[in-house]
Amino acid sequence: LAVYNIIRDKKIADVEMTGMWENTLAKIESGEMNPDTFRKGIEVYARQITAELLDVQLSFASGSGCICPKCKTGRILFYPKVAKCSNVDCSVTIFRNKSDKQLTDKQITELVTTGKTGLIKGFKSKNGKVFDASLAFDEQFNVTFVFPEKKGKPKK
Repeated sequence: LAVYNIIRDKKIADVEMTGMWENTLAKIESGEMNPDTFRKGIEVYARQITAELLDVQLSFASGSGCICPKCKTGRILFYPKVAKCSNVDCSVTIFRNKSDKQLTDKQITELVTTGKTGLIKGFKSKNGKVFDASLAFDEQFNVTFVFPEKKGKPKK
């Protein structure tokens, strides 16, 4: 599944291509098409998909070395859009984009190792209001906001 997610929008995963090849091979078999034409087309296709695959950024193998706080057996792996436990039976997933703010590896590592981050500035609410908060795990290991206590003069 991980490989498919990487290549699903690439030419190599285009199922229509297989159908076109079957039609072309049938034409070659019946003498309607020259095999060299097909071979040249395959060579062009092979160069294109090779170039596409070489351009793919593989960053899903990066592990934090942190033990999962929920299952205590898996390790937290960093992907481009999430960090999640390597244990397939564990549900710990931390989305990097939280309220229009990209979480850093350091912030995610802090959350995983201590259960809470320091104050993170610049989250945006659905209404577009900017706010600051820490992140923490709830009892089910979902990521939640922890808002700082407001300082100032008490109202009379």
